[in-house]
Amino acid sequence: MNIFNYIKKYGNYSFEEKEFTEVDSIVFSFLAYADLNDILTKSSKMTIEEIAEKHIELHKNKEKNILAVREANKLLQIMKDTIRYKDCLIYHYDYIGNLDLQFGVFSIEYQKNKVYIAFEGTDELFSGWIEDFMLSCEFPTISHKKAINYLNKHYTFSNKELIIGGHSKGGNLALVAGMYSNFIVRSKVKFIYNADGPGLLDKQFYSKRYRTISNKYIHIIPESSYVGLFLNHDHDKIVKASNKGILSHAASYWVIEDDHFVDSTLNPMSQKLDIKFKEWLNKYNDEDKFNFVSNLDMILRRANVSSALELVSKDSKLFVLLKEANDIDEETKKQLNELLTIIIDCFKATKKEEIMGFINKVFKNKHNEENYENIND
Repeated sequence: MNIFNYIKKYGNYSFEEKEFTEVDSIVFSFLAYADLNDILTKSSKMTIEEIAEKHIELHKNKEKNILAVREANKLLQIMKDTIRYKDCLIYHYDYIGNLDLQFGVFSIEYQKNKVYIAFEGTDELFSGWIEDFMLSCEFPTISHKKAINYLNKHYTFSNKELIIGGHSKGGNLALVAGMYSNFIVRSKVKFIYNADGPGLLDKQFYSKRYRTISNKYIHIIPESSYVGLFLNHDHDKIVKASNKGILSHAASYWVIEDDHFVDSTLNPMSQKLDIKFKEWLNKYNDEDKFNFVSNLDMILRRANVSSALELVSKDSKLFVLLKEANDIDEETKKQLNELLTIIIDCFKATKKEEIMGFINKVFKNKHNEENYENIND
């Protein structure tokens, strides 16, 4: 079963009747992708049921978005009808989405004085994608600083027990915030969940700060992981996924048995990708990588492209983007070609129809209901 089946199976059990599980963590971290910007403010405090009702009113016939956002919106509507989730309070909401920054977070009080802090992963905005690449050469990023400040601001003088988590980039933010929040906040953190998100640069990975939280840290990655293999990583819990390709990054494809994910091992493709990523990262110094990411950012800005949805829309800007990419310097082209070659080489066994299916599911308004109902165990 998947996370949607899990909610249906355990939705009638309160958190008092059935304790918080690793699957609940993924449910909450994936919920962070939901489009709540017109519903919540920084001072709002609403239940999941209340938020879902408002969401229905505001988002009728607005299904066009990337896969993660569409699935999170669907998740919200399923959760609102359950005893387990409907009365969970969401507050301290913060979202920034513009050309320079993509950052989202909220707190979920799922039991009295027990709070899950969910950091959003990368959504459709390319500013978030650029920051993903910037993780290879810059620390802390702007989002890192905001994540750390969020914990310190809201939980230094709080009596809440904390669990921190996120999916993709959100998992990396949870890890860094858990490491670099002040010692009072760190003492309240029970677990840190990174769901297939990037790891850390050498300096942070081998630091005392990391060692102080490592016993609380869980890095959940699918057997076909690619995002979760970026940078240094350990404490890996590798789980089975019903989709063996690149779509397995979506947590809705992770296979659950009873109330936990089914253990697995990295497949050969991901093992190879892990090695190749490390080779590419070690080949270039931080200045080279910074220039590479800056050039990618410049291409997007010149083409006036801010969102992945603009590349698959009726008035696609893809050709403008390709034209701008043709003008970048030779060194950046070389680095980009090497990175693309690594990815293509590792995914060369993937069938063309699977690639097209991936594009349709991730970016286009094609909602595959089997993903919610019929994923095989």
